[in-house]
Amino acid sequence: MTEGTPAGESTTLPASPANAGQAGAVPAGGELVLELTGVSRQFGAVRALTNVSFECRAGEIHALVGENGSGKSTLLGIASGFVDPDLGEIRIGGQRLRTDSPAQARKLGLAMAYQDGSSVGMEPVKNNFYFAAPPDQRPPYWRRKKWARKLLADFDLDIELFPDVPAGFLTMADRQLFEVAKALVTDPKVLLLDEPTTALGPDEVEALHRTIVACKDRGVGVVYVSHRLPEVLEVADRVTVLRDGVSQGTFDARATTEHELVERIVGRPFEAAFPPRDPLGSEKKDVLVVDGLQGQSFGPVSFSVESGEIVGIAGAEGNGQQQLFDTLSGRTPPRAGRVECAGEELTLVSTHEAVRAGIMLLPGDRKTEALMGVLGVRVNASVQSLRRFSLAGILRRRAERDAIGDLVERLDIRTPSLDQPVEFLSGGNQQKVSVSRSFLEEPSVILAYEPTQGVDVGSRFDIYNALRTRSNAGAALLVKSSDPIELAGLCDRVLVMSRGTIVEEIPGDELDEVRIVEAIVRGPGMSKSARSPLGVAMPKSPSKQAS
Repeated sequence: MTEGTPAGESTTLPASPANAGQAGAVPAGGELVLELTGVSRQFGAVRALTNVSFECRAGEIHALVGENGSGKSTLLGIASGFVDPDLGEIRIGGQRLRTDSPAQARKLGLAMAYQDGSSVGMEPVKNNFYFAAPPDQRPPYWRRKKWARKLLADFDLDIELFPDVPAGFLTMADRQLFEVAKALVTDPKVLLLDEPTTALGPDEVEALHRTIVACKDRGVGVVYVSHRLPEVLEVADRVTVLRDGVSQGTFDARATTEHELVERIVGRPFEAAFPPRDPLGSEKKDVLVVDGLQGQSFGPVSFSVESGEIVGIAGAEGNGQQQLFDTLSGRTPPRAGRVECAGEELTLVSTHEAVRAGIMLLPGDRKTEALMGVLGVRVNASVQSLRRFSLAGILRRRAERDAIGDLVERLDIRTPSLDQPVEFLSGGNQQKVSVSRSFLEEPSVILAYEPTQGVDVGSRFDIYNALRTRSNAGAALLVKSSDPIELAGLCDRVLVMSRGTIVEEIPGDELDEVRIVEAIVRGPGMSKSARSPLGVAMPKSPSKQAS
């Protein structure tokens, strides 16, 4: 049995060649196309993997799940030859892989679609395909364009790419699908997919899954790494769980549930995911008041957020949510309307005014908008609160380090030291560093845009607790999320946006995943309490409340 496998689990299938073909629809006679045995790897004082065994058979989709920092990326790095294991053996197609040899891994039949992209941004799509293909499979140089078109059609990924467009100009979704297409050019025996759906919508995920299943039917072994558990269970035959670098077992995807996977990933019950809401008896007052606000691609919108309240923003992507947050944070000036924060009317012509008024933005793209990757945890956490640690213009470093150290422990930020550059932390720990700023600055309003995007299950729980802690301390939170389960579990009420306006308000006693999805899909007028005689949802307007 793989080390760390829970004893007595009826659905557990140890990751060993003897019984790997028993799970799901895996063919009993499928040959092993990837086999890692007893793999261990340590980086300094951090043990990334401990005696982990993993395998994938021809014609199988084998998912690998776990928290950020659980060892998934290290395991893929070892399998693809980019990371040298301290202990263990790797075989691809039955042949042993020399340590630290990506070229040999590709030659043996392994291909990988990278999460962060591996394309040459200024080169066109056709050239990137040409570079990715083995030399003996490349067409004549002057036929690259026609060849690229045929590849895109054959892979059936539903991406309409002009072969001459530079890869750097592709959208995030097209870029991710293009990464998969480039990996398939090599006609691999085993395909590694590292978070292939992070930037994809439902239609694109469906197209990707269709292509993955087609690969499986051709006898390709697919290793599928994702945080999106419903998608994992939809497409995978088996699922292996990693926690803290140790395998928790391999399970038949058809015989396990999302709740069971979550408990194995984080080591605690799924019901503990969302913190309890603040008692209704506590005193409430409007902190953020928005009345008739209009901006680029949205408006007019009217709503208010009380102290100690978490209000969610739901809706299909591209319906003005990003522009609303940009305007409220002062990044884009409003065109019309009124905004008050803690009783002070704002013009929102600059981010400085918003920050001084007590509005803090937690951006969705933490790497480019929130954090300075080359700087340490301490600097990133305290950058907006240096006055708190200054005396007569001199920074009191001991006070700063003590405060940040307490926050690191409180938020369970996993870092070797306070000066560790955040670019080397997992996505979940990076997001916790971003959230930690709200504990030092103590803003009146927190605008959290996709606070758990690209974050593992365990870190999500910690971030939910952190956000609820801030609301219990009196802050008003506005949270935009594309995850209806997250909105239903975290928020006190939810506003649904469509075509730049708020079309419905869902009160707390009606909040659940199905209710939110129905409101997004069917449009306005779903809530009885917010329905007008014309069938149009009418959220409370602050100006009407005052009259």
